[in-house]
Amino acid sequence: MGGNGPVAGPLPYAEVTDEAYAERAAAGFTAQEFGSAVLLSGLCPRCHHPTTSTLVDELYRRAEQPAAPAGEPGHHTVLCECEAEHPSRPEGLLGCGAYWTLRLEVEA
Repeated sequence: MGGNGPVAGPLPYAEVTDEAYAERAAAGFTAQEFGSAVLLSGLCPRCHHPTTSTLVDELYRRAEQPAAPAGEPGHHTVLCECEAEHPSRPEGLLGCGAYWTLRLEVEA
């Protein structure tokens, strides 16, 4: 018997990233704009379960509050937020633990 079949049981929770995660997410996710927020939906590039993330570019703050340090414009860290079961996942969290960085570009 061959050992190339699917792994038995659910994928365990692990906080990991890989350059391929961003490439697969960029190719397969859809983005919907809602004002200053973007809703990303697709299959997690690690566990392949449906996941949805809301990204917000603008935060409302009082004028006297200091601005948060700026990262690279348009780059966002996205987390798997699937609702599937992943052994060893900490209580109260969603997802398989995968994360990746995407660059969002607004089309004019």
